[in-house]
Amino acid sequence: MVRKVGFGAPLKWLRLGWADLRRQPAASLFYGVAIAVGGAVILGLTANLPYLFAAAITGFLLVAPMLAAGLYELSRRYLANEPAALEDSMLAWRRNPSALISFGLMSILAGTAWQLVSVVIIALFYKGSAMVPMDMMVEVVLNPQHYLMFFVYLSAGAVLAALVFALSVVSMPMLVDRQCDLLCALVTSVNAVAENPLPLALWALIIMLLCGLGFATALVGMIVILPWLGHASFHAYRDLVEHHA
Repeated sequence: MVRKVGFGAPLKWLRLGWADLRRQPAASLFYGVAIAVGGAVILGLTANLPYLFAAAITGFLLVAPMLAAGLYELSRRYLANEPAALEDSMLAWRRNPSALISFGLMSILAGTAWQLVSVVIIALFYKGSAMVPMDMMVEVVLNPQHYLMFFVYLSAGAVLAALVFALSVVSMPMLVDRQCDLLCALVTSVNAVAENPLPLALWALIIMLLCGLGFATALVGMIVILPWLGHASFHAYRDLVEHHA
C-alpha cells in the first residue's frame, strides 16, 4: 500500500504544488490569508505571555495540516478533472466527516499537550527575570545558565514534532481523498515514514525551513508558503500511497 520514493521526491512535490497554486491563485491564497490571520491572532494573544508564546508558534504548526483540508481538496479535484472553485474546495470536510473531525480533535489535543509541556519546562528550568517573550527567548539562547532548558525544550519539541509529522504527513490528505477511518490513515502515514526515512526527513526539513521563513516575515510569507506546502503535501501523499482503480 505504501511506495518507496527517491530522495529527491520532495522537490517534485514542491514543483507540483507550485503548479496547483498557480492554477487558481485566488482560491489557494484565500486559505493562506485565513491561516496567516489565524496565526497572527494566536501570536497576538500570547505576545505578552512568555510561558505560551513559543508554544503558540509550535502549536500553530501542529494544527496546520488540519487547516489545509481545502487545499488538499483543490489538488484532488485538479487531478480528477472535477470542478475546483473555492466553494467546491470548502466541501472537503463533507467527504469523510467523522474521520476528519477526529483528526482535527487529535491535532488540537497535540497542540494543547505541547502548550502544557512548554509551561512545565519553563516553570522548572527558567531562572531569569524577562517577562517579554522575545526577551526571554534571547536570554535563553545567549545565557549559558539556560542551556539545559534550551536543550530540554528543543528535545521535547523535536520529539513531539517528529511524532505529529509521522502521523500526519500522509493521513490528512488521505482522509480528504478517500473513505477510510482515522486509524487506517495514521498507520499508513507512519508506514510511509518508515519506508522512506530519508526523503521524508528532507521533506520535514523543507517544511521547517519554509515555515521559518514565513515566521521571519511576520507571517506575511505564510500567505504563499502554506498554500504551496498544502498542495505539495497532497502530491506527497499521492506519491507515497498506492492507488487502485
